[in-house]
Amino acid sequence: MSQRLLSAARGVLETYAQVLFLKSPWAGLCFFAATVIAPDRGAAGLLGLLVCIATARGLGLSVARSADETFFGATGLLVGLAFGLFFRPGPATYVALVLACMLGVGVALALRGIVDRTLALPILSLPFVLVTWLALLAARRFGGIEPATFSSVIPDTGMGSIYLRSLGACFWQPEPLPGALVLGGLLLASRWTAALTALGFAAGFAVYVRLGGPLDDLRYHLVGFNFVLAGVAVGGVWLLLSPTTLVLSAVAGALAAMVSAATLALLKPWALPVLAFPFIAVTWAMLHPLLHFPYARGVRPVRGRIETPEENLARVVQAQRRYPDPTVPVFFLPVMGTWRITQGHDGDRTHQGAWRHAWDFEVVGEDDRPFRGDGTALTDFHAYRAPVVAPAAGRVVRVVNHLDDNPIGEVDTVNNWGNLVLLWHAGEVYTALCHLQKESITVVEGELVTVGQPLGRVGNSGRSPLPHLHFQVQRSAEIGAPTLYGELLHYVTHEHKNQRYVTYGVPTQGQDIASVSVDAAVRQALTLSPGRRFHWHVRAGKRTFDEVWESHIDALGTRELVVVEGQPARAAIHSDERYTTVLDYRGPRHTLLGTFYLAMGRVPHLDTREVTWVDSPAVTALVAWPARILAELLMPFTSAGAVPTSTRLQRDERGFTVETALETQRVVGAGHLPDRITVAHLHGEGASRIQAFRAGKLLMEAIRCD
Repeated sequence: MSQRLLSAARGVLETYAQVLFLKSPWAGLCFFAATVIAPDRGAAGLLGLLVCIATARGLGLSVARSADETFFGATGLLVGLAFGLFFRPGPATYVALVLACMLGVGVALALRGIVDRTLALPILSLPFVLVTWLALLAARRFGGIEPATFSSVIPDTGMGSIYLRSLGACFWQPEPLPGALVLGGLLLASRWTAALTALGFAAGFAVYVRLGGPLDDLRYHLVGFNFVLAGVAVGGVWLLLSPTTLVLSAVAGALAAMVSAATLALLKPWALPVLAFPFIAVTWAMLHPLLHFPYARGVRPVRGRIETPEENLARVVQAQRRYPDPTVPVFFLPVMGTWRITQGHDGDRTHQGAWRHAWDFEVVGEDDRPFRGDGTALTDFHAYRAPVVAPAAGRVVRVVNHLDDNPIGEVDTVNNWGNLVLLWHAGEVYTALCHLQKESITVVEGELVTVGQPLGRVGNSGRSPLPHLHFQVQRSAEIGAPTLYGELLHYVTHEHKNQRYVTYGVPTQGQDIASVSVDAAVRQALTLSPGRRFHWHVRAGKRTFDEVWESHIDALGTRELVVVEGQPARAAIHSDERYTTVLDYRGPRHTLLGTFYLAMGRVPHLDTREVTWVDSPAVTALVAWPARILAELLMPFTSAGAVPTSTRLQRDERGFTVETALETQRVVGAGHLPDRITVAHLHGEGASRIQAFRAGKLLMEAIRCD
């Protein structure tokens, strides 16, 4: 029962936090405290929240997603707080409040569908605005509902005092003390949200005052909080935080000042407050072109879940550092085994101008030559008749299969591209595999192919003086069309007898690369089936403790490792056929799961005895608070908060070991982190031992004991 109460209380506090686009229950606690400074208003707000949640549950509207309860609850919270400000408490007021909140659920549900379908924009607090205006108009016909009188007891001392009033007005408590509590909650949960509130307000205040707007509009007509909300929404909630969006945040505050003045004049005959209408109008007007026609440089929409500006940006920055750009087409190697790139992008012979993005593949022997013997016959070349495979799933759109192979040293300039297979992939993306052997192609036009499916064999047709494969990404189905920039996925480079794994990249001329061969045993050891538990006994210096992880998977297929016994923490996991990666860590600084996250940021499922790779996982959650705050503040302007790592996988008869070296000296505040971590895995069992070192000294050792 106590667990259910704690969960319910957390949900209520998260609803308070949602008003300012946050999810932190600690921020929600500060916001709740701000509302109960005036107990009658605070009670009305809590009542409205509970009525809306109960109504949504009764209608079955909060079953599919827990976020729905927060959405409906926030509408009720704002309606209730507005009732507490505008009406005296009493039985008639509370009856009207309950009815208004029930109406709010229906209005919110209807408007959410309409706005989402027609504008593809967030609904914001529009249901609250409409329902509150209706309630204020209806109260004039109901003698039992008495209007409240509001007067400030604290004189304003300037812009700072009005800013705090405006923060308090976000929760219909337009006084400096509630505003200070709101500011405290913002600073606790998101420093950038706090900064954006100040930026939006400062711009709106400056415009309102410079244009001669009465200060009483800001003091008593609840106008200033619109500047605050517009600045946050545009600056970092639906758009990724950047220097450009900081300018847009100020623009949003300034526009909110103009719209607020117009709304006050428009509503004056009905004696209605502006509420949050200026914020909604400005946010929609700015977001619609920026979200759907994002041509402005430095403006990128937030994709996926909406979190704090710092978290939204960190998620994207980490993905940019560690994973392919989703706008760039990526492909697996079109060959098997080890090959040399004899000409890459911007090559010194033919890969130039409109055809600059392409690769030529050849095979060299131990003597570093592409042929055996004297190299005068096609069959002398190691690449000749080697299999060529599909680099991605697609449809065959063109096949040329009848051209003769050239004698060594001769070229066919009439049919430059020789025998080829041209594939169409998703979007306007095509790949061409050229210079194939005559009559070796095994697919036909119109056929669907899967990644790795054999297409033909390497030959020497077309403009090809010796057997090799020409591979390019292009924009159309025309043979010889201009190339398109693309990248290759999951391959190993051979450098000085060392093998280095590359998740994605652009191999350069002279590099020896090989396609990845998957080891089923490594893949199985790293597979985290739902419900699987890992019980660890940890020794860290003189301290010992147990930590238990459990593998979770949600309805969308997102996998997580969650600490179910020990300090609460979680790490998101992605695993496919070729590699496992830890995407994110959230939790305290000193947990075993945090150490595991650093060590296992990226692990390929290779059958190679020894291989290395590099990565740069984020460590913002694992450094001290001053360093974390500094990294967050610098994030829109520079790369901060990531640690460069170099990892090595070594196999033996029992399993494999992942050893990661961390360049912690390059990250401010990361001096306490280990500089080397080893994770030993047993075949069929997974991770069995974790050791963390700093300067050669053992910091932590964990042994599986389940």
